[in-house]
Amino acid sequence: MTNTKSYKKQIHHLAWPMILSAISFPLLGIVDTTILGHLDSPVYLGAVSIGAAAVNMLMWLFGFLRMATTGLIARSTGEDDTSSTQQHLLRAVYLSLFIGALLVILQPLIKPLMLKLLADTGETVPLAGTYLSIRLWALPASLLILVIVGYLVAVGRVRAVLVLTLISQVGNMVLDYIFVMHLHMYVDGVAWGSLISEYAACMYGAFVMRNVLSDALQKHSLKSVVRNLTALKQLLSINRDIFIRTVCLMYVFGFVTRQSANQGDLVLAANAVLLNFFYLASYGLDGYAHAIESLSGRLYGARRWSDLRRAITDVFQIAFTLSLGVTLIYAVLGTTFIEWMNKLPEVRSLANSYLIWLIINPLLAVASFVYDGICVGMTLSNTMRNSMVYATLFGFIPLWWLLKTLAPDAHINHYLWMAFSVFFVIRGISIHLAFRKRMQQLQAVAA
Repeated sequence: MTNTKSYKKQIHHLAWPMILSAISFPLLGIVDTTILGHLDSPVYLGAVSIGAAAVNMLMWLFGFLRMATTGLIARSTGEDDTSSTQQHLLRAVYLSLFIGALLVILQPLIKPLMLKLLADTGETVPLAGTYLSIRLWALPASLLILVIVGYLVAVGRVRAVLVLTLISQVGNMVLDYIFVMHLHMYVDGVAWGSLISEYAACMYGAFVMRNVLSDALQKHSLKSVVRNLTALKQLLSINRDIFIRTVCLMYVFGFVTRQSANQGDLVLAANAVLLNFFYLASYGLDGYAHAIESLSGRLYGARRWSDLRRAITDVFQIAFTLSLGVTLIYAVLGTTFIEWMNKLPEVRSLANSYLIWLIINPLLAVASFVYDGICVGMTLSNTMRNSMVYATLFGFIPLWWLLKTLAPDAHINHYLWMAFSVFFVIRGISIHLAFRKRMQQLQAVAA
């Protein structure tokens, strides 16, 4: 790995399975919506939407298990420290199993809390409760999958990640169809489909990892792994930082949804259409962020600073080219995409009036996506946390309230999109400045 071209090839090789893996998530949502949308009542779709949203929130909150695992193992792999790699893996496995078991035990508290947070009274609430009563039992497998994926990404085994994800998502689609359309299980059928497919994917992941886990368990006892206080403190510190980052991110997206709803059903629907296309663009950027997680972590661990700078330059060139391509596609075909997504003339017209924000957002957000991947690989979790806090507390929130207070209400949704866009700009700038300072320190040490 000594030239630019070789790094670009490696980055593409690492990225494309992650992009395909990410695309399966919205595809599952589309399939579930189609299946439930053919039933005789909309309450089934509403109930599953509420229940799935609750589970997704929990998975977002504990997403640090994947990111911390990737960063720590990528670094120790670059350092060629097999013992540390094995201990990091076991520590993450034990933590995921502990949290998963705790969440299952706390189901009687978690379920009503999530339902109260996400749903009003009505027919959907008891059905959503039925969904959660089944689905929450999958959390130990789901959290362990995060650790397995974190390890596989760190060591560059991304095709195994793709297979694992397809087992989970495609298996879920097939089971949902069988349970709902043929066995008439409806909400509980969708929940069982998710639970079975998650444990099937977890079993596949354990099979793929069997030799690595077996070797690690033979060489490191539970006591030795847990009593390594320095490493445990490092893991918990990274997890804390990423947790804070995730809470801020969830707040911003939740705030956008709530403020969209406050403007009425038409604005909510129009913004939902645009956000779906934003998420679609983010999957491509996330794929390259995952690629640089693995590569930057290993190069950082090996202290190959010039190669690290070259790999970072390469991934930014690729990501900016991709985001520019997405921007051009949305500029030319955005109106057509909106028409495909929604048949209501009022929603189409409204979405088109805010299309400019969708067009420019990929370019505004690309730096924050890529830098997140770099910071995960190099375990610079405090840099990620600080940039997210700055962007939320000193960018998104004050700009929104300032515009809402001082400017005419007629353009309030433009202000919401402006605040959302500035949020990504501030994230990118703040994380760039902090990262540049860190690289200067590394260069000084190397010199």
